[in-house]
Amino acid sequence: MEKIGIITFFKSYNYGVWLQAYATQKFLIKNGFDTEIINYTNKHDDKKLRYIYKEGNSKKGYVTSFFKSLLFGKVRYYNKGFKRYLHRFYNLSDQHFTDVKDMESLKYDCIIAGSDQIWNPQITDGKLDEGFLLRFGNIKKRISYASSIGSSRVREQDREVFKQAFKKFDAISVREEFAAVELQKFTDKHIAVVCDPTFLLNKNEWIEFSRQNAVMQLSNIKYILTYFVSSDKYTDRYTNLVKSYSKAFNLPVYSIQFSSYYSSGCDKKILGASIADFIKLIDNAEIIITDSFHGVSLSLNLQKNFVSLENRSNPTRVRNLLGNLGIEERIDMDIMRYKQIEYKNVVPRLEKMRLDSAEWLLNAIKNE
Repeated sequence: MEKIGIITFFKSYNYGVWLQAYATQKFLIKNGFDTEIINYTNKHDDKKLRYIYKEGNSKKGYVTSFFKSLLFGKVRYYNKGFKRYLHRFYNLSDQHFTDVKDMESLKYDCIIAGSDQIWNPQITDGKLDEGFLLRFGNIKKRISYASSIGSSRVREQDREVFKQAFKKFDAISVREEFAAVELQKFTDKHIAVVCDPTFLLNKNEWIEFSRQNAVMQLSNIKYILTYFVSSDKYTDRYTNLVKSYSKAFNLPVYSIQFSSYYSSGCDKKILGASIADFIKLIDNAEIIITDSFHGVSLSLNLQKNFVSLENRSNPTRVRNLLGNLGIEERIDMDIMRYKQIEYKNVVPRLEKMRLDSAEWLLNAIKNE
């Protein structure tokens, strides 16, 4: 049996990173591969998981990070929702790494980088992370699956970095057409566009995972669910739209959060939910309103009605996904234009995307 290592984001205040990591691992195990996630957190992310760190790269950041953690429970809810389930939901390497230099002795038959924005330097403290470019280890085969550069064009200083790194890759795929066009300039290898790994698991698999692992108890009360990751979540654009839906449907608003900080228009804060609870909350919601790519992805996969508020700092990936499925009108859909999604038209496209992507990944692993 081939041994596969996955290197990706999976420790963050963000449900998307946890879900995509779990899905990649689960899909590979289901297909017979001995798979583990390399327990790697780059130094930039590692410091943000502490109670106190230099937030915003300024000295006063030590104070603001501490009070956010202390007063609003940010670290406490992270530990409740994720850390305590770390070894239950993930197969991890024995050693924890924060420096790519310490991973030189790692050996795998195949290593997979991705998914998520692993090639977006804005996410990794202003520079590309060499770990996510697979520049380490005794590896027989190097593959990128559904990696993303976000919505930014490749910077001048990163072009040669990609060019040299891609020479050692055996197969490369990304999550957006935009990324494929940008990165194809730096390699002769074909760059494929595949779906996010959360789509590698189907609706029934996600619901079964939630059924077995969710601990949150929900009443029979119907609700609108919100999950926001953009700093725009406190703006009138967000709060007014949520309030208009709540009023029109006469439903309370449940908000998934990592911090107990005030949310305008929210009737109930969901704090410290696990990824299994996250799936359960989406599956039981009447409508999901989100600016998160993975909030949209899971809503689609579970065939739920949703509205996608455009994350203006990173709009490309959601537009690309919804455009491919023929439902780009869900973006910023106000209450006057609201209609239910005709999933009979969406599901066939979604299934083709899922099957094509699964086939690409399995072929990339197995081909010599």
